[in-house]
Amino acid sequence: MEDWKMKPIMLALSTFRQSDNAVQLAIEKAKSNKNLVIAYIIDENLARYLVGIDTELSPKMKEKSEREILEENKMQAETKVESIVTTAKKIGINVKTYIDIARFGIRCVEIAKKEKPELIITTRTKRPQWVKKLFGSPVDYLIEHAGCEVIEA
Repeated sequence: MEDWKMKPIMLALSTFRQSDNAVQLAIEKAKSNKNLVIAYIIDENLARYLVGIDTELSPKMKEKSEREILEENKMQAETKVESIVTTAKKIGINVKTYIDIARFGIRCVEIAKKEKPELIITTRTKRPQWVKKLFGSPVDYLIEHAGCEVIEA
């Protein structure tokens, strides 16, 4: 049975937030408490960024295209997470994983409230400053609402 008495380290990744440095840091930090939570969030709006089909002409085609893009990204996330899990388990770290299609900041906060990590490690996207001002920053939301320290790597 896995020992989850110590607070885990949480690694928060997404379609837009991936970093080998963040993965390495999370594994290094998790060595001491032997518990790692990986949250990989596929942004639910991802497909809308990529699909430029006029919805009045073809709403079903747009919906199908969006669904296919999200599912393809979910499969890629599963492959990435499985690789991290394999590495962590080889050195004796217990791992829980979450792979969800959702809003990054909101879903990571939900997972943090449930898992109560000691620390969250994530990375930022490279978005223009005006986009952050207009739409906000999911990482800033996570930092504000996580209930623990959040490190960017």
